[in-house]
Amino acid sequence: MPKIPTFTTEARITGTSGSVTSNLQIPLNTVAGALQPLTDAVVKYKTAEQNASNKTEALELENQAIIKLNDVTQEISKKFTNSDEANKSLMAQSKNIKDEFAAKSSNGKVKTLFTNSYLLEEQKKIYSVDNKVYQNLIDKRSVASSVKEQNLLTTGIYGDNELAKETLPKDLKELYENDFIDGLMSVKKYETKIASIPNLIATFEVEKDMTKDPVQTYVNLDEGKYKGLFLKDREQLKRAAELEAKPILQENMINYLSALEDGKNIEINEPAIKSIFGEKTFTDFKETQSNTIRVSVFKSAIFNSKIGEEQTILNSFNLNSGNYAQDKQYKEKVRNFISKKDDLIKKDAATLILMHNSTVRENYDAYNTETNGDAKQQLFTKYINSVVQAQKDMGIDPSFIKVLPESLAERIVMDYNNQPAEKKIGYLQSMEEQYGEQYGRVLNQLTNKDLPVTAKLVSYFNDLNFATMATSIDTPEEKTRLDEYIASTADTFSSINKDVAEELNDFRGAVMFSNKNNTTKANEELGDIQKVITYIAINKMSAGIEKDKAIEQATNYIINNFVIGGDNEFFGGQDTYFIPRNYNNDKLSQRHIDFIQEKVEYIKQNHIQDFGIQPFKSNNPDISDEELNNEMLEQAKDNGVWINSPDGNGLIFAIEFSDGSLGLVKNKKGNLLQVNFDDDSYILPETNIYMDIKLDLINTKQVY
Repeated sequence: MPKIPTFTTEARITGTSGSVTSNLQIPLNTVAGALQPLTDAVVKYKTAEQNASNKTEALELENQAIIKLNDVTQEISKKFTNSDEANKSLMAQSKNIKDEFAAKSSNGKVKTLFTNSYLLEEQKKIYSVDNKVYQNLIDKRSVASSVKEQNLLTTGIYGDNELAKETLPKDLKELYENDFIDGLMSVKKYETKIASIPNLIATFEVEKDMTKDPVQTYVNLDEGKYKGLFLKDREQLKRAAELEAKPILQENMINYLSALEDGKNIEINEPAIKSIFGEKTFTDFKETQSNTIRVSVFKSAIFNSKIGEEQTILNSFNLNSGNYAQDKQYKEKVRNFISKKDDLIKKDAATLILMHNSTVRENYDAYNTETNGDAKQQLFTKYINSVVQAQKDMGIDPSFIKVLPESLAERIVMDYNNQPAEKKIGYLQSMEEQYGEQYGRVLNQLTNKDLPVTAKLVSYFNDLNFATMATSIDTPEEKTRLDEYIASTADTFSSINKDVAEELNDFRGAVMFSNKNNTTKANEELGDIQKVITYIAINKMSAGIEKDKAIEQATNYIINNFVIGGDNEFFGGQDTYFIPRNYNNDKLSQRHIDFIQEKVEYIKQNHIQDFGIQPFKSNNPDISDEELNNEMLEQAKDNGVWINSPDGNGLIFAIEFSDGSLGLVKNKKGNLLQVNFDDDSYILPETNIYMDIKLDLINTKQVY
């Protein structure tokens, strides 16, 4: 506040100006009285200024303190559900805030002003905290009640608890009553909750059923089931169920008709079709169902018929249902089954049988469900034998007969190739034990799926030393080593391979003759065998053995393990078959091999007519059946020859035609004339005829 200027003077006030001295005198109290109003105004102004300054300071302190108090209040409001505990915490922290900012006051009046204002705000915060804590309590209770409600519904509807389900309405009512008594809900809300208990329970039941079977749930909703549902909720749940049910039901209809065509009767919800898709769709479905059942009968007949009977079955499909266009459509579908059957026979005959032969399927299912090891192996043997026999009964060409579905064959080859070299021999041995007499067929099938030819040779020879060398060649590392070695010599892989081929000429001739109808594949396999033998020869050379000796030792693995035979005057001394010295893990004696050769020749010379040969078909109507039978018999005697069977188990009888092809001889039952390598009987195959075989009847061309 500005100060009033003051001054002193030595001059006297006189009645005259200048040096004139005046005798006039004014009392001092008169002067003070004259100045009093001014003084009061100054003092009053000064006081007001100070008060304003104190209030401003106090307000600033209050604002700062309230900011901290707000933070504390928010924290406490979130933390507590008990008002006493909340207020106790608030008061303790608030006192610290009050003391902190009161200490910053410049004087007592500021402190008093701040304290009084702060305490008033503190009371407001206490009230706010009380309200918030109570709301926290309400919210916490509400959450707990909701959880309890869900637990009651889940246990009663989803749980396997009949008591919980029976008491569910009463338990919900008690829960809502307690919430109402404790002030969690209004009267109106309470009454609404009580009235909605049946609807709530029914809704939960619908939602539960919808997770399992939305199709049937829709039907149940449509038929008025789930008592207690409000109409509005029922319609809403129906829409939700329909959205889920439609794509499922559409897929079910497709799968059902597809299974029905295969003769399998799976479940289909027919009421749902009518309810969801309408009467028109349901009528169309029933008509398709009837036609599919008819088609399935013809499909089963065609896929299980003997080869050559398919057209007769197709011709019996009548077009007399009243819908000619539709009948033609379905007959064409049946016609397509014939071509599909032909394709499967050529590509995957085992799958054809497994899919359509009920007996084979039953054997397969029995094998899959069995857990006992020995029994499981017996059932597996029964299954694979039934697969092969079914194909024979169907009249499938032996070269097309398969033991394994092609998909399984591919997995086995992949599994074998992934085995370490040292485990491949054991893998093959376990396969041979598993497949038994069908192992030869399995090997042929796996070879067609790119099983290394080394695996086939290992199975033939039963020679650990050879097996070790052969399987090692399958590794890139060993092939690279041998390639690098031969490159470092004066010889070449090609020249050694040529020498190997010359040594195996007789074996090649027998193999190629047995495979006259599939020379390409036979030639490829022989080429692979020669490569293996060539690498073995090179391996021996890398170990220091002289070239000619190495080739001799390598080729002897073939020469010493097979007996070549079948030559006769009709083929210029040409070899027609080979007999392995090792068969099904057993070594065939020379005496037994001689017997097999004597037996097949004896059959050709003396018992062909007793086998009951089925003549090949003739397109000449002028030739009688008797003439055809006689001609067939003469052909068999003159041009008949024994060759290796496609299953690798023995020798079969065939006739060579003028074009060089071979026709396999069958009896009227469709069975081949086959002598297996382990057959030591004197009985003519497929008959009860005893044969008086003399072991000196013939001499084999060569026995290695």
